[in-house]
Amino acid sequence: MQWLDRILAHFGYTRTVPLPLPRIQNGTDAVARGQRYEAFYLEEDGLRDMISALRRDYFEKVGQLTPGDTAGLQALGMADRIAREIERKVQTVIETGRIRANDRAHAEKISNIR
Repeated sequence: MQWLDRILAHFGYTRTVPLPLPRIQNGTDAVARGQRYEAFYLEEDGLRDMISALRRDYFEKVGQLTPGDTAGLQALGMADRIAREIERKVQTVIETGRIRANDRAHAEKISNIR
């Protein structure tokens, strides 16, 4: 409980809007970032499972649409495209981290030759 919450509680008030959570500052290392993304992407019930569940739900909702509901079909198609784009972005971060790790390993091998 922060000092402001204690003062508000003393006078019988509570804060309705929570304070924003601090963002984790992990630097800009592409290898470490790729490894963090990969760990969350591949873990059980991780990002890959979440995205595939969303896409499955979208396709199930398409089956529930009435035959002339083109607006609903377009909305669900767009939602599926957005889910695929998010997955592509995550995979890009993971692959960038792998490429940078390979670059570092290669540079280290070259420096050991000299």
